[in-house]
Amino acid sequence: MVTSDIIKKFELYVDDSSELSPAEELDLANKIYHLICDSKTWEFLKKEATGTINGTYITIPTDFSHLVENYEYTDNSISSQINAKPVFVFVNNTPFQVVNWSDRRRYTNNNNVCYLDIVNSKIVFPVSQSGTYSFDYKFIPADLTLSTEPVFPDIYHEMIAHGMAVDDMIIQIFPKAQSYAAENQIKYNQFMAQMSLWNANLLNY
Repeated sequence: MVTSDIIKKFELYVDDSSELSPAEELDLANKIYHLICDSKTWEFLKKEATGTINGTYITIPTDFSHLVENYEYTDNSISSQINAKPVFVFVNNTPFQVVNWSDRRRYTNNNNVCYLDIVNSKIVFPVSQSGTYSFDYKFIPADLTLSTEPVFPDIYHEMIAHGMAVDDMIIQIFPKAQSYAAENQIKYNQFMAQMSLWNANLLNY
């Protein structure tokens, strides 16, 4: 459903459509939306970057969050979303392992690694490279507008409305939100659990 419909559901949950301005409601929807997207490395937020390199660095995309596993190292038996599995960037289909930025000085003149310089929005190679590159990353979705939809499936969109209803600010200004905070939190948690299960099933291929 589009964001305006999500906000209408939120207004039903708090039994008021005038306390917050339309801009404040949209800001709150985006706050909850990004909290949901940031909570896990969701499969629907994984993306491939491609391009050409002629030098010692690649500029990362503007929607970049972090690199994700991409070299036949996915272990479906491990439930943790964050682990120590290697991450790679490919140049001309050759894998370069991504090493920790703090360890970069150990790899001077090493032609098998690269590192992420997040402050300068670059992936840096100790040795100059030339050719085509690719890497996988988690992207940060654009803010919602009233006429756009969240990037995850429609059946989970209502989670945003429940999340809005249990925001601390909302509980303070809406008596109904305070009265039904527990119920809205339960519904939010149920949606999150269901979407997490769906996401886990996507990893089973």
